[in-house]
Amino acid sequence: RWRSGPVFLEPALAGFEYAMTLDTDGYFPAEVASDPIAEMHRGGHVYTFSHLLPDLPGAVKHFWDYSLVYMRMKGIHPRGTEILREFIREEDVQWNYQLYMNDIEIVRLDWFRSDPYQDYFRYLDSLGGFWLHRWGDHAVRTIAVGMWLPKDKVYEMDIPYGHQNYCRCSGAHPDLECPRPGGRV
Repeated sequence: RWRSGPVFLEPALAGFEYAMTLDTDGYFPAEVASDPIAEMHRGGHVYTFSHLLPDLPGAVKHFWDYSLVYMRMKGIHPRGTEILREFIREEDVQWNYQLYMNDIEIVRLDWFRSDPYQDYFRYLDSLGGFWLHRWGDHAVRTIAVGMWLPKDKVYEMDIPYGHQNYCRCSGAHPDLECPRPGGRV
């Protein structure tokens, strides 16, 4: 819950334009050849992620249903943006559970402090789903980014990165295999 909305309003972040998240069990399996924050700033991006993965339907129980209600209340079409069309199936307007994984991400703080984003967070928070159903911040960010950001404001960083069962060495290291913690490849 905290990483879904209140983190962006923390006084400790007040003087910053960007914030980067790196989970404690994330790692860089090879040299990071470029600075993703500089690339994000140079490109005018608002949200930067490293990879997409699906969530388990049970981990986001009722999240999409309530997000649809919010969209109806705000006049937002559930497939009205290019990003939403990537995540929402045309045939039944259901979410495909794909997420921007935010175990490593960079955000432009002013956008995540904005009224639309914080309103969506407060709406979700009022429903109790963070406590009752374990809604995660990655789902909130994915749908919020999809509702309001044009695709050119979202940047997929190409860096070598590993986290739990996910690992890639990036385009900068096409001949490397990803080392895993404990010596596994």
